[in-house]
Amino acid sequence: CNVNNLGCFGPWNNFYTVFGTELKFLIPYIIISFLIGVILFTILFILNNKNKINLPLYLIILISLISIILLFFIFTYFFPIVVIY
Repeated sequence: CNVNNLGCFGPWNNFYTVFGTELKFLIPYIIISFLIGVILFTILFILNNKNKINLPLYLIILISLISIILLFFIFTYFFPIVVIY
C-alpha cells in the first residue's frame, strides 16, 4: 500500500508479517510462548538444583529460548489470526 495506493485495502504503514499477519496481532502468542518458556526454565533450574538432572546453566537457558521460539511459530501456524481491514 505504500507504493500504489489505488485499490489498496491493507494498512498504510510499514509492518512485518508472520504467516500473513502483523506482529501486533500476534502479541498474545508471544506472551503465552514466553510464559511457557519461563515455566520450563524454572522447572529445569529447580530440577538441576535438586540434582535430579545434571545440565549446565547455558543449556537450560538455550532449551527454554528454543522452546519459546518454536512455540511461537507453532501457535502462529496452527492458530492463524485473520485480520479484516
